[in-house]
Amino acid sequence: MDILNDVLKTLRLSSKVFLDAKFCDEWVIDISPMNWQVNFHVIANGDCWLHSPDTAIPVALHAGDLIFCLRNKQHLITHSSAYPADDLPRNMPTTEDKLGKSTSLICGYCEFLQYYWNPLLEALPDVMVLPAIDSGKTHLSMIVNMMVTETSSDNSGSTAIIDRLSDILFIEAIRTYMQLHENNMGYIALLKDPQLSKALASFHKQPEHYWSVQALSEEAGMSRSRFAEQFKKMLNMSPMEYVTGWRMQHAYDMLVSDNKSVMVVAENCGYQSEPAFRKAFKKQFNVGPGWVRREAKEQASSVH
Repeated sequence: MDILNDVLKTLRLSSKVFLDAKFCDEWVIDISPMNWQVNFHVIANGDCWLHSPDTAIPVALHAGDLIFCLRNKQHLITHSSAYPADDLPRNMPTTEDKLGKSTSLICGYCEFLQYYWNPLLEALPDVMVLPAIDSGKTHLSMIVNMMVTETSSDNSGSTAIIDRLSDILFIEAIRTYMQLHENNMGYIALLKDPQLSKALASFHKQPEHYWSVQALSEEAGMSRSRFAEQFKKMLNMSPMEYVTGWRMQHAYDMLVSDNKSVMVVAENCGYQSEPAFRKAFKKQFNVGPGWVRREAKEQASSVH
């Protein structure tokens, strides 16, 4: 079972490019007020600088570099290593042809439509910078090049293609980050652990199965106590807290996307009693299964 695939599918990733522009002279990009879970910037051409309140020294960026800013973390991208003055206009692309030095960027956002609990985002840094030199070690540079090529074309359907490439960009960025960075704690470290990840893979494959700490530890090939200790140490929650949390995520996804009865949803999530399932669901989301299903139907009808 591919855990990352299941996580991304259940959390419903949706990405979109909102800016493809060239900047000349003095300029600043500031999208901090936007309430997006993740935003990204592809440096399509030229050079620029990333400024973040948590980093005293700005980060130099070059063509092919990629930035992901998570949790709506404040940041600025500018033409200069010096922090921009407050009166310098923000988000004003060049609208006329100019000679001289310029920088082109592709900016977008990624959202998880099911966002109540997202262990994947919690495991990633607030700002993730992936230089072109590192991206070349994976498929990431190929995706970046495809986005740059597509945004510069006038081909029909290019907007839809670019948005779908943005989904792929985020997924490949996570895989690249996992490949190039050593993590001792957190969800990504757990996914890379050969024993713990084996237990998680078994659970994600059959969330409706009867799972206990003992059963999970057997899948991992570890003693019950060592498995529980390592899991808690790495993820800061017990194995059964994870099982319950993810079952609720799975249930939420089924309620939104399927017409199965609440009892069938409960059984698919390992509950033999509908009242017990409703109680666990309400505890997780502060709303009942019926509210989630009605809300999803109302949103769907408003689109049509």
